[in-house]
Amino acid sequence: MEKSKLLESKPCEGLKNGSHLDVEVYYTQGGANYFSGGTTPRGYYLSVTPVTRKDNMVSMTLFTGLKKLLLQTNRYSAKQFERAVEMGRAVAPELVKLVIAQEKAA
Repeated sequence: MEKSKLLESKPCEGLKNGSHLDVEVYYTQGGANYFSGGTTPRGYYLSVTPVTRKDNMVSMTLFTGLKKLLLQTNRYSAKQFERAVEMGRAVAPELVKLVIAQEKAA
């Protein structure tokens, strides 16, 4: 059962916290979020994270990047995951622009 899918890893110049942007769709069961003090809805998310790729290694800085809820659901299914991947491909350019602006301003 696939629970995450890397859509693309785009090289990006001038980022403060990385050399590439990873665009990924993933499923989470949600629940209590101890960092924010609230709850995370169960469903499929799109995340854009700045990462550094060098010498077959990937590193990232915690609490960077953005995520967006694509599809809230009660349980995981492969069919819904594929639907979320298609939705993610459509929403990704908007989220990539926001992360680039956020990272270049930092």
